[in-house]
Formats: sequence, structure tokens, C-alpha cells
Amino acid sequence: MGKTKIVLISQRCCTQPFVIVGSIIERNKKFLLVQECGKWNQPIGWLELREDIIDGAKRETEEETGLKVKITGFLGVYSLIKDKEGKVLHAIKFIFTAKPCGEKKNSTTKLKTKWFSYNEIQEMENKDQLWDPDLPVIIDNYLKDKIYPIEITSNFKIVSE
Repeated sequence: MGKTKIVLISQRCCTQPFVIVGSIIERNKKFLLVQECGKWNQPIGWLELREDIIDGAKRETEEETGLKVKITGFLGVYSLIKDKEGKVLHAIKFIFTAKPCGEKKNSTTKLKTKWFSYNEIQEMENKDQLWDPDLPVIIDNYLKDKIYPIEITSNFKIVSE
């Protein structure tokens, strides 16, 4: 999946911001991360065209972790700008909280998952082992209980004009 993700990024338009959805899953003061291209991140990915933002976060989380989850809260909107291989990537990230709600299902990806403490995640940031450098800030907001009801997000579909 890691190489696929890089190819998708290079094939998509990088002249404007794009939307990413993901989640934070905590259990016993540890956070579930996925490994892509040798780096760790929360379960996260592109919002699909016409996809509800909450459904997208749930889909990405389930695809990358293999866990059935319930989206339980909204952490916020984060803007992340990276200079990568001569391209500017500007992700607008909608991050939710999620709880596992059942047995592990067959994952559609082959991503490695592992539970990490907040301190371990901060250490990875110092060693450039995180895919997105804002992950410690997002987890810090989670730990400070800066969680909003999911109803704060809305989805309006216009069928045709």
C-alpha cells in the first residue's frame, strides 16, 4: 500500500489542498498506528468523491487496521503542508476518534499495525519516523479531551442542479 499511496499522490492534482480523513484509536493509554513506507501514522487516507466525511474516516480506519470501528468524536481540522520531492502537498485533515467494535476483519491492505504510548510517538517524531509530523499535536489534543460531537460535521448532497 505504501508505494500505491505515493503513486496516487503523484497522479493527483497537487496545485491545491486535498482532503484527508482519519482517526485516533486509543486503548490502555496506547494509540494504534499503521506503518507505510517505513513510517508510522494514524489510520488516514483520501476522502473519496461524494463520500460522507464520517463514512470516509470509518472506511480508511477499517481498511488500514482491519478493525471494525465506530466513530465516536471529532478532534478537528488540521492543515498540513509538506514539501516532498519538489512538490508542495497541502492536506486538510479531518480527524475523528474511533473505538474498535468487534473482531478484526480481513484488512484490504497489508499495513503493519502496532500500539504505541504517547512518549514513544514523541520519540519517533524526533527520529523522523512519523509519516505526518503533526501526529503528536493531534494526540495531545485527544489527551486534553478536545473532542467534539461528530454532529459538528455535516454532509449535504446535491443530486443535480
